[in-house]
Amino acid sequence: MMRGVLLVSASLAALGGAVLSGAVHAQDLRALQARNAAAHALEDARRDLLASQIEASNANEQARTQLRLRELDAQRAPLSLRGLTVPPPRVIEDPGGRDAALSASASQLERLTQAALAESNARMRAIRPASEPKQRQ
Repeated sequence: MMRGVLLVSASLAALGGAVLSGAVHAQDLRALQARNAAAHALEDARRDLLASQIEASNANEQARTQLRLRELDAQRAPLSLRGLTVPPPRVIEDPGGRDAALSASASQLERLTQAALAESNARMRAIRPASEPKQRQ
């Protein structure tokens, strides 16, 4: 009987320790979640601050650019008509001469192509087919 009581009390102690351990574990999880939430909030605040800094920097750069462009516009000298020159008129080529040169080039290209084709055909005819019997000399 004493043994049974001892066994029951040991079981209850182990069960109580497990319940107590589970409660501590739950508290650890809550603390971890709270730390994570704080870290996320801090990261969001840092990201918002960085975005506002970038936005301010972009606004400053845009203002500087606008100021610089205004200064350059003010520095530009007014144009005088005396400084302008009219380019000489272009000579219009005879369209017939251009067509004749193009036709001559096409004819020369055709002749060269035909000569290369004839040379290639002559080489091919010089090769004996493998199906022909060899001639003895």
